[in-house]
Amino acid sequence: MDRGRPDAAHVPLAQRMLPVLELVLALCAAALWYTTGGAVWYRSSGLGAWPLLLIVLLWPLHWAAVGFRLRLSALDGLLLLFLLTAAMGVWAAYDRGPAWAKFWLIVGSIGIYYALAHQPSREALYIALSILGLFAMGLSLYFIATNDWASQPVKVPVLLLIGERIASWLPSLGGHRITPNVAGGMLATLLPFFVPLVRRREGPPWLRGFWLLCAAAAALGWLLAASRGAWLAVGVALMLWLAWHGIGRWAERAAAAGMVWRTRLLALALVILIGAIVVLLAGYTLLRDGLPGSGALANRLGLVRDSGLLARDYVFTGVGLGMYQMHLAIYTLLLHVGYIINSHNLFLDLLIEQGILGLAAYLGIALVGTVMALSAMRRASSSLTWILEAGVASLLVGLTHGLVDDVLYGSRGVFLLLAPLGVISSAAHLARVWARAAHGEGGSQPSGLAFRRGMWLFSLFAGVLALGAMGWRPLLGALYANLGAVSQARVELAVYDQERFHDPTLDQVRQREDLSRAERWFGLALIRNPANATARQRLASIALARGTYEEALMHMATAWQGGRRDSVTRLLLGDALVALGHVEEAAETVRGLKWAKSRLDGQAWSRYWVRGQREQAYFAWKTASLLDPEDAALRSRVSDLERQLGRVR
Repeated sequence: MDRGRPDAAHVPLAQRMLPVLELVLALCAAALWYTTGGAVWYRSSGLGAWPLLLIVLLWPLHWAAVGFRLRLSALDGLLLLFLLTAAMGVWAAYDRGPAWAKFWLIVGSIGIYYALAHQPSREALYIALSILGLFAMGLSLYFIATNDWASQPVKVPVLLLIGERIASWLPSLGGHRITPNVAGGMLATLLPFFVPLVRRREGPPWLRGFWLLCAAAAALGWLLAASRGAWLAVGVALMLWLAWHGIGRWAERAAAAGMVWRTRLLALALVILIGAIVVLLAGYTLLRDGLPGSGALANRLGLVRDSGLLARDYVFTGVGLGMYQMHLAIYTLLLHVGYIINSHNLFLDLLIEQGILGLAAYLGIALVGTVMALSAMRRASSSLTWILEAGVASLLVGLTHGLVDDVLYGSRGVFLLLAPLGVISSAAHLARVWARAAHGEGGSQPSGLAFRRGMWLFSLFAGVLALGAMGWRPLLGALYANLGAVSQARVELAVYDQERFHDPTLDQVRQREDLSRAERWFGLALIRNPANATARQRLASIALARGTYEEALMHMATAWQGGRRDSVTRLLLGDALVALGHVEEAAETVRGLKWAKSRLDGQAWSRYWVRGQREQAYFAWKTASLLDPEDAALRSRVSDLERQLGRVR
């Protein structure tokens, strides 16, 4: 069977349906992992690897449809790297159960990618898009029917009323509920695929009307979800899509014959650059003038900053799949209970959970897929061009939404993470085959193109080696500190329970458990790079818990003298200064930090008072009182302790 033929009518029906079955099996595997592995809270009671058997069947089905062909591309290598870093995320996790649950969802997303990429004809690809369209319509109706409209935050009152009214017409369904942000994000990713379905000329006339109704139903769920990030992402993709076609028509009139495509790309890049500058200036003005929405933007930027500090500690391995919440709370915010489930940023979450290689792999996949689509558009038929554009638009929706929320990696929506790339891969391959058939070209790529690609790869590899050679000691120190952080979390968070944070307390865990392995790693990190912030902070936190306050102050003073002014350094330095009685200096060090006062108030009791260290408890409450002189309860407590300790002046 020729994968590039416009139709497959000459092929037996059973063989033509194999690619459809391939996609159905991949979706079934993802659904099994989805329903048994949890949502944001990845459960450890999933099915494990058993649904993988459905994905393994994809390859024999693919070979039965098109014959055995082994074509490895840059996307295959990047997907392998992405999978390996996900496996490393399981290794790094302190709780392997939830990590495995998320890992299998990622495997499901790769299975869906290959099932879509394997579609061997335009007809099969349209059937695959039809399945995605029906899924989007079903997801929208399911969300509307099951959403608890009465308890949903009122963002747009009229949409809430519409949602309640439509839900009253639909059958009442129990069981699993999809949160509005997750539903809105998944629907936003799928909406672009309705465009080629609606524009398709083949088939009965009623089919276009049917897909218009399905698109309207899916768009209704996307709208009623009231996810502003999903609205923004679709709006950006739609504007760029329209600009792409408008620029194309302008370029055909204004540019020379051989420069139309290059002019179109440069003009679109200029539009994107101008748009990005406008957005940045608008955000700056919003924060500077305190306009409505500035508080939410400031909070989101603060979360990005804190998440960046966490990413620094685990840059090579990541914290582990699904492990963001407790790592951020314990080691970055220095709280004793979980704070937030993800960073609301797809790229940061990838960096935090799978390390720098995981993020690089995904960015490489997105870049290669985009370049592949743009290259294929130059020689594709009209129908394939619309499919390629829809794939790029879907990818753009995911990337744009990922800047402000994380549905496609930080929730169960991860199984759709690679779907746009699968559509692009299949359509691009079909376009290449058609072009070769039309022009009588051979199957190999031009030697000049292969040489240029090889030179780019060689230059990139040489650049990485050069950077590593120049800064190998700090890099090695960062690696040792990363391994120490993983070891510390495995010991501490395996014992500490945020539901019973007082028994044992985190300090008690650090006193009782064996952290010698982590401490050795941190020691090696400081030998390679005495200024390593991760090692200094982690050793200081252990020293504070064990009561060796001078050691803690030494570590944090070194970090401070090295120019560190991040919130973790300031809080830990403040803790060390408090423990040694430097109250005024401690107050100035932590002043303005969000959690400073509440932490000191809690530590006065949990760290010092219960140990019988009343003087340190007095120092902590005194520092908290300096941060908030209007707090009458703190002033009273400080006055009582001053009398008890004979510090009344």
